[in-house]
Amino acid sequence: MAEENTYDDKTMCIAVMGGKAEKFVKDKLCEQGLKVIEVYAGWAGRCNSVLPLLKRLKTEKDYEETCFVMLHCQAESHELLAEYVNLSIPHFLFYRNGVLKATVKGANTPEFERLVVELTPVTADTDDLDENPMYVRRKEDLDAQAEGA
Repeated sequence: MAEENTYDDKTMCIAVMGGKAEKFVKDKLCEQGLKVIEVYAGWAGRCNSVLPLLKRLKTEKDYEETCFVMLHCQAESHELLAEYVNLSIPHFLFYRNGVLKATVKGANTPEFERLVVELTPVTADTDDLDENPMYVRRKEDLDAQAEGA
C-alpha cells in the first residue's frame, strides 16, 4: 500500500487519506498554483476516467507539483467538502492560489482539460501568496496564537 498523501509523478495526483486529511487539504490550498480537488463519496470510489488525461498532460506540459496537483478526497474527510457527502457523481473543484475558480460535475474530460490548461500557472511564483485568502487566514490565526501564548 502506498504511503499516505504522497505525490504520484505519473498522474500529478495525491490520494488524500488518513487521520490528517483535512489538515493536509487546507495546507495544500494555502500554497500557490492550481489545486484540483476530486470530491467523491467513499462508497462510490474515485473517478478513474481522468487519469489517462492527467498522464497525457504530464507528458505534454510537464507541470511541476508546485504549479498543478490533483487531490483525491472523500467527501466525508473534510468539512470544506461536506456539501458533497452522499453524491454519486464526482465533482472537481479548481482552486488557484486558494480561490475556488471553477467546479466540474462528473467526468467531463474536455471541460476538465480546458480548465487545467487555462488555470495552471507557468511557474508557482506567478501567484502571490498574500492574495491567497486561505494562506492569509492561516497566517492571521498563527499570529493570533503567538500573541496569546
